[in-house]
Amino acid sequence: MIMRFLILTLLCLQANAADFRVGAAQVDITPPPGTPMAGYYAFRAVGGTLDPIFAKAIVVEQDGTHAAMVVIDLSGTTRPIVEAARKAVQEQCGIEGDHVMISATHTHTGPQLARGSLMDDITKANSPPGLSYMQALPAYIAQAVKAAKSKLSPALPSVAMGKAEGISFNRRVLRDGVAEAIWQPKTIDSTKERPAGPIDPEVGVLVFQAEGKPIASYLNFAMHPTSVGGGVKISADYPGVFSRLVAERHAPGMVCLFANGCCGNINHGDYISGKRRTTLELGTALADATTDVWPDLKQLSTYKPRIRSEQVTLQRRSVSEAQLAKAKDIASRMMTEKLGTVPMAGAVCVLETVAKKDVPLLAEVQVISFSDDLAIVSLPGEIFVELGLALKKASPFKHTLIAELANGSVGYVPNREAYPQGNYEIVSARGEAGSGEKLIDVALKLLGEVKAGN
Repeated sequence: MIMRFLILTLLCLQANAADFRVGAAQVDITPPPGTPMAGYYAFRAVGGTLDPIFAKAIVVEQDGTHAAMVVIDLSGTTRPIVEAARKAVQEQCGIEGDHVMISATHTHTGPQLARGSLMDDITKANSPPGLSYMQALPAYIAQAVKAAKSKLSPALPSVAMGKAEGISFNRRVLRDGVAEAIWQPKTIDSTKERPAGPIDPEVGVLVFQAEGKPIASYLNFAMHPTSVGGGVKISADYPGVFSRLVAERHAPGMVCLFANGCCGNINHGDYISGKRRTTLELGTALADATTDVWPDLKQLSTYKPRIRSEQVTLQRRSVSEAQLAKAKDIASRMMTEKLGTVPMAGAVCVLETVAKKDVPLLAEVQVISFSDDLAIVSLPGEIFVELGLALKKASPFKHTLIAELANGSVGYVPNREAYPQGNYEIVSARGEAGSGEKLIDVALKLLGEVKAGN
């Protein structure tokens, strides 16, 4: 009886392997010299390459339904590029556009994309080299998806959750008796100062294996990729090192995607020890955490991909006459004076908010699942870690991976409690307090629908 049960189980697994198919590919999207770079409130033109950047895609299919997860080594995504890429994917690959999830790693040493604000003038993203790169991007994304689809073959997903501690830090700090948060301190006085919030040390490891060999992985961790610094050479930052090492250690040739989690207020700046870890150290630490749990990978039972998405309308921040006057004054001087990141960020946000006051602030929330034990959620902005942790805790799925800066971006999305604390992320937020919680509520609703198979 036991032998018969084992045989039936094996047959079911073999049938499942034949039903569920996976393909993966990557396309080099390294820009030419002179392309405007992202990451800072200043113009930098590409002057070389430390390591290439890519558009990477994993396509999954079962029972004729496809889903594509795409990650690009850029600081963010914009809605026009996402819409153009989805259209190209649908036309060239036959995969429904709304079945495609496109997120960014958030490297600060990649090209800057124009987004219709004063930042375009500051970074020169609206210059001919910037616009040329941006216009070519949807085709690169479609090319990656098309190549991934062409490689579809029977495969099985497996998942494990690791932990990387001591490399990420909540970059907002509170001081006793002071209402405003400190932003990115190099050191803190532990007798008077403390992190304003938590971190998320979880390392998500989703691996797809064909005939026992890993062909693709979807890696997930929450931390700003700013370790390379403000130079003029292109780099994927620590996500590039992390992805490369995982492939080298476990299956050379494997396509490794890295989706950044909710890291709006998470950085690698170690104000506890004062140590500044290199890009290699950060990527290696994450690769080590992945290697540690590789033997624990648990195979997932699958069903045909379930995809749900919803466009959420957020309320824009209100702007007073005094705030507007201050923003205009800063804008008039920022090209000739060193005014600091926080004042410049505030001015950009205020002027954009006023200019777009009659334009809805739309944010897409998307969920993809192909197993009762795992779901991938995408959120459109730099999401505070508190919101990501709340989503994971309340999710009906055992494992929930979150990709931020996906399908467009509405900028920083703090949790409600952070707004009165002020400083950089708050003055940069386009949505009013409660916007983040609204996105999480929608994500949980979609997760519930997907879990139920609706």
